[in-house]
Amino acid sequence: MKSFGYPARKAGFLFSTIRQNLFMIICLVLAVIVLLSACSTVESAPPPSATDLPATVELTEAPVVVELPATQEPDLYPFTYQDALGRSVTIDACPERIISLAPSITEMLYAIGAGEQVVGRTDYDNYPPEVEEVPVVGGFDSASISVETILNLEPDLVIGGSVHHADLAKTLEDAGITVIVVEPESIAAIIETMQTLGAITGHGDEADAAVAGMQMRINAVTEKIATIPENDRPLVFYEVWHEPLMTASNQTFIGELITLAGGINIFSDLEEAYPTISAEEIIEQNPDVILGPSSHGDQLIAEMIAARPGWASLAAVQDEAIYIVDGDIISRAGPRVVDALEAIAMALYPELFDA
Repeated sequence: MKSFGYPARKAGFLFSTIRQNLFMIICLVLAVIVLLSACSTVESAPPPSATDLPATVELTEAPVVVELPATQEPDLYPFTYQDALGRSVTIDACPERIISLAPSITEMLYAIGAGEQVVGRTDYDNYPPEVEEVPVVGGFDSASISVETILNLEPDLVIGGSVHHADLAKTLEDAGITVIVVEPESIAAIIETMQTLGAITGHGDEADAAVAGMQMRINAVTEKIATIPENDRPLVFYEVWHEPLMTASNQTFIGELITLAGGINIFSDLEEAYPTISAEEIIEQNPDVILGPSSHGDQLIAEMIAARPGWASLAAVQDEAIYIVDGDIISRAGPRVVDALEAIAMALYPELFDA
């Protein structure tokens, strides 16, 4: 019998080598297919601009459900935003170091999950409690804010809270810092601003969840109030200040809150947001309820109001219907305006709401 010897062993070795190489090639092809499949799932749409956000939703007359948009993913930049100063501001990347120049903005940022990105705040920012550990850059007005402190904190985004921050915004921009200014003046604008900040900071999902929670609570109040006939709703005077007498019209979110809570703001139709009015006008209107912020609470004591000339005969004074609302929640255009709404509704209709 003829032996194959070395040639046979060599042929077996070559066959084994080819089989191993073929197996490696098949594995490599499969890996490439899997990789290409994974890449195809992360294709993204172009980044939305501020015009893609929802239009202002009127919440004054009746509860309206805000339709939440698909917000921008954190890696989809640049993001272009039309701010309260009418400027078109482009944010090139997700901000990691944010300075807030208003308590309302700070509360929004924490509510949407962007609190860890806040590296600077004002003296007045006191909520949530952990914000008090954040460095202070000054007060609310531009004159009290330290540009040097802001620069030392090396922010990649500064958010102003008033059109009065315009000069400061220009100074910071000249120093190479991106600045946007937001100043929501209605409940719908507060909601829209929170969604915008969610998109800008990479917390779109958290912003949508926060807004949805706010809307649910607004609807819960307005659904109960809807059962109250218009003629049975109390006349409300909201006192912002006493010397001179100032109130809030329905051009403000405070006026909206009174309406949503089932009250009739006796100065709702005035065009100025926070007009000065006379005692005679209040006496003539004879409000059933007097409301005011706790920051003005020392002037809203029943005895002091009754001592004002002509005020003792007011229905609100006669019925002791004078209520003080936490100034932080009713004066800040932030997520806690819903707390203010519930507080006002409980004051006006205690029988409808659990204490």
